[in-house]
Amino acid sequence: MFLPDKISSIEDMKSLMVELRRMEIKFLYDFYGALQDFPSKKFLPQWLQKKGVKSVYISEKGNDILIKINTSKKLSAVIYDIETPDLNGLGLLAALDKNPEMKSRCRVILVIPQLTHDVKSKLLNSGVSALVQKPLSEDSMQAAFAKIGFDF
Repeated sequence: MFLPDKISSIEDMKSLMVELRRMEIKFLYDFYGALQDFPSKKFLPQWLQKKGVKSVYISEKGNDILIKINTSKKLSAVIYDIETPDLNGLGLLAALDKNPEMKSRCRVILVIPQLTHDVKSKLLNSGVSALVQKPLSEDSMQAAFAKIGFDF
């Protein structure tokens, strides 16, 4: 962690701002994942840990994620498989729409199979912060998190 004793240049200020943003992400956000395939369930926690995020809650059940978001009251980064069986991705978005306070605290990255451009556009217009196609990769996750303002 870089926290200078004093700021003597623009570069020091930029470095400090980057580090403060990393600390904000680490301490103000809860990270949740509702993923259906084994490679994604294995990849996501490892990738986030590599980025400095230690506490990630992964579940196969969307309702578990919804309960966690509602209970936590912290900001939430949610990586959610559209094909989650008990509460699919559209169901999660509908549940968030019914609770504006909870929705305002969530940034949803929807994990999708290959879909047409029209379907992707509709999903992005429905309140999703970013889309990631299966299989998950470092580049696609980095790009999705950048879209929601996380510069890991």
